[in-house]
Amino acid sequence: MSRECYLTGKKNKVVNSVIRRGKARADGGVGRKTTGITRRTQKANLQKKFIRENGQVKRVWLSANALRALARGGFSGIELVW
Repeated sequence: MSRECYLTGKKNKVVNSVIRRGKARADGGVGRKTTGITRRTQKANLQKKFIRENGQVKRVWLSANALRALARGGFSGIELVW
């Protein structure tokens, strides 16, 4: 099972890391130049927690956003155990 939020579906994203040099035109330079682009991953803020769903206790990955929603009672039929 992959690291994906059980409730919201959040998971890692692949993004570009852009390296630039030079001084911006607005600051009196000739403009910023791109010198390198590499791929990297932005990791989702996931934590392993126990939830109770339909009377069954499960250990699942939950995003920080889902944990806050559970504290407010945002998902019906699901509660945080410990």
